[in-house]
Amino acid sequence: MKTGLLGRHIAYSRSPEIHEELYRQRRLPLTYELFDLPREELQRFIDTLDTEKIVGFNVTIPYKETIFDYIHELDETALEVGAVNTVVIKDGWRTGHNTDIYGFMQSLEDFRIPVKGKDVLILGSGGAAKAVYAGLKRLGARIHMAFRSEARRVYFPEALTITPLSEMHDLRPYALVINCTKLGNVNQDVLPLAIDHVDPSTVFYDVNYLPIHSAFLRYGFLHGLQVINGESMLLNQAKKAQELWIEALRLF
Repeated sequence: MKTGLLGRHIAYSRSPEIHEELYRQRRLPLTYELFDLPREELQRFIDTLDTEKIVGFNVTIPYKETIFDYIHELDETALEVGAVNTVVIKDGWRTGHNTDIYGFMQSLEDFRIPVKGKDVLILGSGGAAKAVYAGLKRLGARIHMAFRSEARRVYFPEALTITPLSEMHDLRPYALVINCTKLGNVNQDVLPLAIDHVDPSTVFYDVNYLPIHSAFLRYGFLHGLQVINGESMLLNQAKKAQELWIEALRLF
């Protein structure tokens, strides 16, 4: 039986390595591979799930919203975020979930980063930002945001402030700053904003996991801050996805 990651230009992904290791630890009869497909092949992929023995899959850029057209149901996490990163197949019924919320929240617990009642800044407004925003709401943080698109303000109604990214330079008021932009990933390793001031107690978190030390995290490290790479979020969301597949397949 197969699982895998659906996306485009994803050869860099560490998901196969992570999932295969988890399968070995759990002694599960599953494999994990990359489904790197152009948009025009999505329908064929869905049509051959059964014959290819694909029993569940993750979804990444650029299909986290496109996949809505190919599944039967969205669970509450996918509805909350407006994006799917995990598809569970049970008796031919495809349900979309978002395990990034859990992955982010669990990573904060792993690193013992309390956010309840604290001012936290999210950089970006895409799918990762929406998952982080949902997680921070559940944890009771005071959420602030910085991004470029005026149109995307509607997705973050409970943010206390929303500032254009180009105008955000002073990070001293925030206990935690999370980079959810593409700036800092393996293809665009640059700072997502021009930083003038930062408090030594602020924590820098980058949801990008490659490179391990992004420009954003390097800046934080050089200024004596605690820095967190997105690998912990990736690992925790992978564990949650596997739990959903295991339950659907009744493997335990």
